[in-house]
Amino acid sequence: MPVPASVIRTLAKGINLSHWLSQHSLDEPHLQSYIGEKDFALIAKLGFTHVRLPIDTALLQSPDGSLREQGFTYVDRALDWAQANRLGVVIDLHPVPAPKIAQDATAYAHFEKLWQAIAQRYVRRPLDVVYELLNEPVEPNPQAWRDTAIKLVQAIRKVDKRHTVIVCGHNWSGPDDLPAVRPIEDDNIVYTFHFYLPHEFTHQGATWGSAHWRPLRNVPYPLHKENVQPLLTGLPENPATALRRLAEQGVDIGWIERRMMPVVEYQKQYRVPLYCGEFGVYRAFSPPDSRYRWLADVVKTLQKHRIGWAMWDYKGGFALLATDKPDPKADEGVVRALGLGQ
Repeated sequence: MPVPASVIRTLAKGINLSHWLSQHSLDEPHLQSYIGEKDFALIAKLGFTHVRLPIDTALLQSPDGSLREQGFTYVDRALDWAQANRLGVVIDLHPVPAPKIAQDATAYAHFEKLWQAIAQRYVRRPLDVVYELLNEPVEPNPQAWRDTAIKLVQAIRKVDKRHTVIVCGHNWSGPDDLPAVRPIEDDNIVYTFHFYLPHEFTHQGATWGSAHWRPLRNVPYPLHKENVQPLLTGLPENPATALRRLAEQGVDIGWIERRMMPVVEYQKQYRVPLYCGEFGVYRAFSPPDSRYRWLADVVKTLQKHRIGWAMWDYKGGFALLATDKPDPKADEGVVRALGLGQ
């Protein structure tokens, strides 16, 4: 069956619940306290239609491939909270780093076993529960990744023919990666990409990833020749060269749309639904007004092309929240930039 219209509506506006069931030590106190039902209630109140739920495979599966029942109870609870607040959920398997399932037969077998267990457990859940195969697989061979995705979808379909599956590109899920992976022969699939371009703006000051992001501070958006000059003094050569190149191009909403065109053309060519599962700006060193403008322009571009989205993230380094103590409170600038409550 094709992707239900209700699923497309569900995927319209989302937020990532990062650093809860993934990207953390997964100790009991953290799992019990980091996100609660009040967070789901706030997300629904703000006007989001779904949450993307990153899940480390280690929560659900031991290294030998055996399943961890206790881990599944946290996912159950999240699905219950979402359903109570009329939110859809993207179950996103999100181990860091991603396992080499296209290259390692044992890793693949464990992964397939896990997906069949997930599908079996949630087959009777509402259709607004969606399965995302693997976050950012980092597979150099697009055909190898496509073949692996086909096998995983077929394994899921043996136990669950109802729920929509999300499939990404082969290498970090950037907008240039998805076009290398042709759609697979299953109509109930949404294709996804992530959008963090340009990284010199969205990841300025980040201590992971490229070393030339680290010295960047107060990079504005839009970025052009005039406002880049004060930033260049004292910068190492690589980040300074990157900023100059971007300024010459002129980074604005037109630039964003041009960088998104590979997936837009993919959407048109194959007539498949798209979903931007991650986009956002690291908060620590980015000017707030520039962050809001970038978020607004990305959302405008996604909505122009009828692409559903989920911002990264709810309460991590890219956070929607201004504070979570004593109660969660959203950054109103982000809320406006995302077009919520309008």
